[in-house]
Amino acid sequence: MAARSVCAVMVTYNPRPTFVGNIDAIAAQVGRVIVVDNGSSGDTEQRLQELEERIGCKVIRNRQNLGIAVALNLGLKDALSAGFDWVCTFDQDSAVCDGFISQMLEVYRQAPRSITVAIVAPTYVDCKTGVNVRLKRAASGQILTAMTSGSMMPSSAIQRLGFFDEDFYIDAVDIEFCLRARAKGMLILQSPAVLLHSLGQTTYYQLFGVRFGVTNHSAGRRYYMTRNRLRLLIRYASDWPWIWRESATMLLDAAKILLAEESKWEKFRAMAAGVVDALRGKMGRQIEL
Repeated sequence: MAARSVCAVMVTYNPRPTFVGNIDAIAAQVGRVIVVDNGSSGDTEQRLQELEERIGCKVIRNRQNLGIAVALNLGLKDALSAGFDWVCTFDQDSAVCDGFISQMLEVYRQAPRSITVAIVAPTYVDCKTGVNVRLKRAASGQILTAMTSGSMMPSSAIQRLGFFDEDFYIDAVDIEFCLRARAKGMLILQSPAVLLHSLGQTTYYQLFGVRFGVTNHSAGRRYYMTRNRLRLLIRYASDWPWIWRESATMLLDAAKILLAEESKWEKFRAMAAGVVDALRGKMGRQIEL
């Protein structure tokens, strides 16, 4: 399994200039880089043009923000049509370590039944705090879900499972894909390969000796997060190891907003709207971010 059989797909939307260095590091380890830009403004277009000329990456330009699921699917379809054996997806603010791709492939190679592997996830490290971000696991140790960024999928698994669910638009797109894979008896493995990943505008607080972080997502994001999570709870109600962990996470997130975040009532109103739309099955892009 050669790194040249891997295609990297990165979705961008008004990225910081540092995304260029992230792409350079990835490009040195894969056969092709596809950048799907979701309607960025400012200097991003100039930087994308420079990347096209300098490293030969392909850029797919969307005229507006079509959401993470649509953008990822555009990249996946292009990679599969080009005949790549693997697709590795990335956020614009994630940075790979040296030997990242080779370490990811090695985990797949050593898997007892590689045909059942849907995703190889990296070891996530918060680039601001250096904290290792743990993946959700069942009591057996089996990984339940992984993030989109840094996840590597065999093309055969994508063809078997299908593409990302575009009804989810932006949040929980990766979770839905993982749950779908597990429902079909496929596995998620983790590699020691380190991906430096940004957890957004996370701030940390201390309460009764317990340190906790809040993500400070906007009210719009809270709408999508709530709606999509609830739809997943309904769709994958039989996945008990994930269900109870995710339910606890939702309650904990609500408590953190109440305790520490600003614009809390605006966020709770958005979350209530998300609950209503989830129960109605009203999906896709409903509000602007």
